[in-house]
Amino acid sequence: MTFQQVRDGISNTGPASVAAVAPRRQVFVCGDLHNLGDLKLLLQNLALTQGRGGVVRRWAALPPAIVRQVEEAGGELVPGRRILVFAGRTFGKELVFGGGQLVRDNVSIASLAGLLLATVSARLGGGQLVTRGLGVSVIRSRLRRWLWRAVLRRCAVVNVRDEASARNVGLLLPGKAVAVHADMVFLPTPGPQAVLPPVEERRWVVVAPCMDGSEGRSLDGPGLDAAVEAALAFLPDAQIAIACHDPRKSMDKAAAARLEERWNGWNLRVFDSFELGELTELYRNAALVVTNRLHALIFAILAEAPALAIDDGTAKVRVVADRFAIPVISREAAAGVAEEVAAALAFDRERRGRVREELAARAALNLA
Repeated sequence: MTFQQVRDGISNTGPASVAAVAPRRQVFVCGDLHNLGDLKLLLQNLALTQGRGGVVRRWAALPPAIVRQVEEAGGELVPGRRILVFAGRTFGKELVFGGGQLVRDNVSIASLAGLLLATVSARLGGGQLVTRGLGVSVIRSRLRRWLWRAVLRRCAVVNVRDEASARNVGLLLPGKAVAVHADMVFLPTPGPQAVLPPVEERRWVVVAPCMDGSEGRSLDGPGLDAAVEAALAFLPDAQIAIACHDPRKSMDKAAAARLEERWNGWNLRVFDSFELGELTELYRNAALVVTNRLHALIFAILAEAPALAIDDGTAKVRVVADRFAIPVISREAAAGVAEEVAAALAFDRERRGRVREELAARAALNLA
């Protein structure tokens, strides 16, 4: 599926055109823009406005490179911490939530209160709340459950990216209308956020770590070491690249530093730029991607690169891996890893392409 097909209409039941999706300037609520996967989703949303741009809520201060990329795409960053100011900017507007894993239990109470006020303001002015390919976690905090319920009940239908998210919406808001489509990252859009097939020889074994203490996520362990060793044996001319999707020192750069120290005898390079284009170019030239990060796995799929998933107990990664027949290994065990690497390198390109096209069409339904 191409961007032109999105514009011209997917089907009689799909979006008639991108212009119909965004009849007026929108306000976008996105994930943490330090994370380049969330930045990609935002730039995709801005591309779908066909030059109209939109207001973008940010919570924390952002690096100049992120600010520049958002502004070049037509986004106007507004601090969400100024709760009343941001709510005023949403009055009567279409408030767009997503994509990405926005509905989480580790969102601050202040941030959620601000979102609730913004949705009330949008509706009071005749606007609406729409969702695009949301990832929804289990919400255990009583106050956060109340706040998320108050926010999401203001949209007619909650568009989610997978069945697990739909189940979690059901736990949060029993009886709420839910539509299961696909992650918006599968929807082709033009611009620097596009992840495309390669333009030159693939030469990187890309390791993309997700290290999140708040969710207990890590890819460290014997399984990772065995996977990289096997990859270098199969691909003797390749170099190791550590892809920092969240390049902050406390996030992926810290994980990269630990891996550099552990693998100091190997030819290794760390990609830690906040420029999305540099990251997407890396995936275009990946000979193999090894990751426990959802959007790293999807970037590999979009770039038609071999991929190997590491199971860290996160269901969303395994769901995508299973759908695309991507091998999954345990981070705790090295046995049998070489065979899984071989399977990853010999993936069925035609089958994967068919599934990718199917999910692109389903992702477009988030815009209906």
